[in-house]
Amino acid sequence: MARPAAVIGSLQFGYNTGVINAPEQKLRAFFNNTWMEHYGKPIEPGTCTIVWSLAVAIFSVGGMAGSFSLAVISNKFGRRKAMFIVNILAVIGGALMELSTICSFEMVIALFCGIFTGLTPMFFMAIRISLGSPPW
Repeated sequence: MARPAAVIGSLQFGYNTGVINAPEQKLRAFFNNTWMEHYGKPIEPGTCTIVWSLAVAIFSVGGMAGSFSLAVISNKFGRRKAMFIVNILAVIGGALMELSTICSFEMVIALFCGIFTGLTPMFFMAIRISLGSPPW
């Protein structure tokens, strides 16, 4: 039972790391339209690439912040409750991804991925130990 759960949990990470490239053209057009509203001229290609690079890099920053908060969340709520609570971040990030053209969803999804990357092995290790099998 633990193996299928671990595999299914890994699908969320792969999808969320690859999904940022899907709306690239839509987000670049959004950046250009916003730039036109503020400055009255189209965004230069180099500047657009820098803005796009920062938007993609938010995922790494969020993942790092999520992994740093792993111990606090798992100790405060316990591993099982923490897994359910952290999935709320995935739902919020998915909703933001659907409803917005800005990159706020990426930070929320990255927090989820960072926390869940460490929480899943901790949870399965706790199950193994409670069943009496050695952790190695």
